[in-house]
Amino acid sequence: MKSSKITLAVVATLVLATFCMTGCRKDPGYRKVTGTVTMDGQPLEGAMVMFYSQASDGEGGGGKTDAQGKYEATSSRASEGGTGLLPGEYKVTVIKNEEVIDEDQQAFDKGEITYDELQERRAKKGTYAKSKGGKMLTPQKFASMTNTPLSVTVTNDPTQNVFDFNLDE
Repeated sequence: MKSSKITLAVVATLVLATFCMTGCRKDPGYRKVTGTVTMDGQPLEGAMVMFYSQASDGEGGGGKTDAQGKYEATSSRASEGGTGLLPGEYKVTVIKNEEVIDEDQQAFDKGEITYDELQERRAKKGTYAKSKGGKMLTPQKFASMTNTPLSVTVTNDPTQNVFDFNLDE
């Protein structure tokens, strides 16, 4: 009789603990947001897709496209568990720049120069040396939050939060 009371107490404790672990946590409200970016009918790899909340107290987020042009947006508060975005209205920008090549870093990576030589070259260029900026590869109209024609509404329904963008002009 005593062991059945202990077993019942253990089971009740486990049920209560499971309930609290699953039901007591407050849903922060973030919803999964995904999609695909194409340009000229082709997937656009390496583009930054940024979401800007239109609510005065809202937060934004974004993601980077993979080789298939797919992205998943993450809140700017990702370190606080903000995967996805909060429901609401967003303006969207998409930017891809030409890759900037650091020739000194490449030489170091290939073993052509030592770490000390890499640091010497960087010191000669100076702390504020200008690097060659990469040319923007996406149309300018998608780069500015004030001018972008892209806007979305994130909802509580995850099936509605798939946003594909075609950057043809």
